This record gives sequence, structure tokens and C-alpha cells, in this order.
Amino acid sequence: RAISGLMALGFGSVEVGTLTPRAQAGNPKPRLFRLVEDRAVINRMGFNNGGLAAGVARAAAATRRGGVLGINVGANKDATDRIADYVAGVRAAAAVADYVTINISSPNTPGLRDLQQGAALDELLAACVAERGTTPLFLKIAPDLDATGIDGVAKAAIARGVDALVIGNT
Repeated sequence: RAISGLMALGFGSVEVGTLTPRAQAGNPKPRLFRLVEDRAVINRMGFNNGGLAAGVARAAAATRRGGVLGINVGANKDATDRIADYVAGVRAAAAVADYVTINISSPNTPGLRDLQQGAALDELLAACVAERGTTPLFLKIAPDLDATGIDGVAKAAIARGVDALVIGNT
């Protein structure tokens, strides 16, 4: 909802999402916590969003003013075929965005991080790369992977032609 306003402020890039194929409420509130002593924030949002169709329509209608627009896509919490959710997201977002981010980093969707390794990661990347057309594809991974996990992700991303890695969460 804030794309036009953020672009008007002069941001060079705005990324929206995470959008899932179907709208979902996310985790119960409260889901954002400030740790004053640590000068930190913890979020447990759970991909709360109005759904892919609504988000992509808003992105398409936004005033861009020259900035780069990314759309971040994910799987619904109750999805039976998570790869199909990502493929639908990439297909829809690639038509509007300057880049699409596949978000497999969330600890708030049970089992989602399993997509960060081995055959599951390769299958996900192969399917999403096939749907992106010429739109750059980014992969958002968890910040706490061990060295073996990072190596596996990097090798899979290079082999499948992923354009960038996004590393980190609040």
C-alpha cells in the first residue's frame, strides 16, 4: 500500500511482500516485539498479507518515479505444495516487478526452511527460474545457516542462475 509514497520519498528501491497465493492473517498478535535492552526487534509476522492478486495489482498501479520495485513471494502456511505456491508467486510478480525474491527464510512457517537444502532447494529453484522470464530472481535465506548450509545454497543458486541472495531477517 505504501509503494508510491516510499518511491516519492526518493528510495532507490522498494521491496514489497511477502505475498502468498492466498490471503492469510499471519501469526496472532502481538507479533512484533522490541527488546529495549538489546536495542533489537523480533518479528513473528507469519507472512500476513492480502494475497498475491491484491498485492500485484497494487504494485502495478503504483507510481514508480524511477525506483526499482521488488516483490517478495512466499508459500501459504497451510500449502500442500509449497513449490507450486512459489511458482504462482514468481509468475504473477515477474510481470510487474523489476526483481522477484523467493522467501524461504521465515521461521514462522513450519517446515519452510526445509526448502533451503538439497533436492528440495534444487527443485524449487528450477521451477521458479522457469517462470521468471527475464526478471531477475533473488533468493532470501535464513541468517543462521551453518557453513555447510551456506555452501549448499550458494552452489544451488549458481547452478540454477539465481541473480542474488538476500540474507537476513529482523
